[in-house]
Amino acid sequence: MIGGGFAGLHLIRYLAGRIRADEAEVTLIDRNNFHLFTPLLYQVATGELPPHAVAYPLRVPLARHGFRFVRAEVAGIDLAGRVVHTSEGEFPYDHVVVAPGSVTNDFGIAGVKEHALVVKWLTDGRALRHRILSVFEEAGSEPDAAKRKELLSFVIVGAGPVGVELSASMRDLMDHTLRPIYPTIDMRREPSITLIDGADRVVPQMDPRLSEISLRRLRQLGTDVRLRTLAAEVTADGLRTKDGLFIKAHTVIWAGGVRSNPLLAALDLPKAKDGRIVVDQFFRAGGRDDVLALGDAAAFDYHGAPLPMLAQVAVLQAPAAAKNIAHLVRREPLEPYRYKRKGDLVALGRTSAAAEFEWPGHLVLSGILAWTVWRTNYLMQLVGTRSRATLLIEWLLSYFSRRIVVDIP
Repeated sequence: MIGGGFAGLHLIRYLAGRIRADEAEVTLIDRNNFHLFTPLLYQVATGELPPHAVAYPLRVPLARHGFRFVRAEVAGIDLAGRVVHTSEGEFPYDHVVVAPGSVTNDFGIAGVKEHALVVKWLTDGRALRHRILSVFEEAGSEPDAAKRKELLSFVIVGAGPVGVELSASMRDLMDHTLRPIYPTIDMRREPSITLIDGADRVVPQMDPRLSEISLRRLRQLGTDVRLRTLAAEVTADGLRTKDGLFIKAHTVIWAGGVRSNPLLAALDLPKAKDGRIVVDQFFRAGGRDDVLALGDAAAFDYHGAPLPMLAQVAVLQAPAAAKNIAHLVRREPLEPYRYKRKGDLVALGRTSAAAEFEWPGHLVLSGILAWTVWRTNYLMQLVGTRSRATLLIEWLLSYFSRRIVVDIP
């Protein structure tokens, strides 16, 4: 199994109850020895959570069930020889599960890698928090109001869930934590957050009602939302749009989406236009029993289009994939997977969120009730009692007291 993200971790959990140690040797390979709960990474960036609250050790569930973990970088997969090549050697297999997750998509836009901060890995969350706190430290000792305003200018590219939740959380950080400890900064007038996206609404992949609620809330928080605006270039002092407008910003944050992992490109398997591996209803790639894919690596057809690259999709696929792996090991008939969407959630800052439920009847909630649903949902998605307790305690501490504002690079 390649990848310890949402697909890999939850696949291990469900496989443990379906396959015996004497039936198969199970090995999970990942370059990190922890699973990163990426939907909450932005809270690490804004000081609401410490890094360890969103990282779960992969060895724990694997060791508990007699499975093996190898920390290594996967260099490639030899489909003909049935071998996975890694930085720690070669690993032969009878069945390989390809679930390496996704990577940041910069769409080839100039300057993104050099000048923008991304929000994808744990190091990114820590780097962004360091940047935010560093500019406030610098601005706090700057006597010139115009220079303070320039230092405290932020542009977030991408109005998907990450961009929307990050912008709302940053505003909360400024209003409820930084305001009293930086008395020389006018938190309402000097810091600025601009959110841009090429779509005609925020969180465009969600229900339009969630988009309306999110946009209204962001504007209440003072976020400058610019839709139908495409980035053309990121520079050291801002961002240029495709219509020629230059938006000055001391900090540009890239939340423009994800793309398929480069590992997939070298595999001689049917692929969708976005580079993901096309799988059948059993998660098999090219109809092969020895290669399966799920999560962000798999293009699973749903009503004529591939399922989106979301954590929710990977988590929902894992139980069915585990069933079919057990069936393959035992040479039993496979069971088709049918995707059952649950809905969408988006956090909108302190005690505010928006939620849409597939059942009953695409119900939509907003405000503190949706915020409670959002927090409960993510709390229950975490693996392990200790992880849930840690998250709950950290949330309570950040709500009733100041967030983590110690600048540890």
